[in-house]
Amino acid sequence: MTPEHVTFTSLGTRCAGDLYLPDQTPAPSLVLGHSGVMVKEALGFFAPYFVRAGFAVLAIDYRTVGSSEGEPRGMDYPERQVEDFRSAISYLQTRPEVQPERIGLWGVSIGGSVAVQAAVLDRRAKAVVVQSPSVWNGWRYLERLLGREGLRAVRDRLDEDWQDRYESGQSARVPHLTLDHDNVQEAPDLSEQIFPTYRNDKTLDSTEHLLTFAPENLIDRLAPTPLLMIANGGWDPYHMLEEAQSAFTKAGEPKRLEILPYDVLGLYTGPGLEEAMALAVDWFDTYLRKTRIATSTPAPTLESVAEMTR
Repeated sequence: MTPEHVTFTSLGTRCAGDLYLPDQTPAPSLVLGHSGVMVKEALGFFAPYFVRAGFAVLAIDYRTVGSSEGEPRGMDYPERQVEDFRSAISYLQTRPEVQPERIGLWGVSIGGSVAVQAAVLDRRAKAVVVQSPSVWNGWRYLERLLGREGLRAVRDRLDEDWQDRYESGQSARVPHLTLDHDNVQEAPDLSEQIFPTYRNDKTLDSTEHLLTFAPENLIDRLAPTPLLMIANGGWDPYHMLEEAQSAFTKAGEPKRLEILPYDVLGLYTGPGLEEAMALAVDWFDTYLRKTRIATSTPAPTLESVAEMTR
């Protein structure tokens, strides 16, 4: 499935996207966003499921990532990625192949948390799906992942980096992903081989932005936008089920949490991916394609009131 390579601006910076179109248009559409500085080409594994179901799909590179512009490269700032999701909605609404009032958001890992925050702020997003949810409170997440001593070491390094930024204007460079467990250890190197625009590299100050990113504090404002979370129920130290459950509890209806019996890689490949994508397609089919769109009620007039009382 070959996409159209498109560009759109996000607050003055050119962003790159891959636009996949179904056979019949205009169609309801989706913005897809990945995790951190992972690139849009990696979303090519997910997009075809939606396109075959009749949805237009725009997979995006965030600013400073992949084929998008912006310097320094690899600024993994979740709050800026929220803006990029919203800019992608604005772009889709200019396309004649898209039903502008039926746009949904889909994100994987922290990209799902970013999608939720974008939908809280932007009511043009009519439904949201989060696959392999991870970060809902960045401070708590890193403390769970690294332990208190590990987080203290990170904060010490950030203090040093602040002084370097003060003096030079530049943050240090660090790996985007450092995965210590056997079945995912090679994933960053493999990703660089498969996706030429991906670099396992980001600015160290990105960690400060992660620490203060807490969409869980806003998720209760998402309703009535429908929310589906598809979480891993097996061994997964990076997409912690407790994080997903904490945020889900605070969300309003309509909502659904589906826990599938797969590990850290289980929703990215194989039967777990098939199951997760079937759930996502069904959610968007119900709440994006079939749900009636709310309309504005005209102000009453003497004539309309008289007509009502006849």
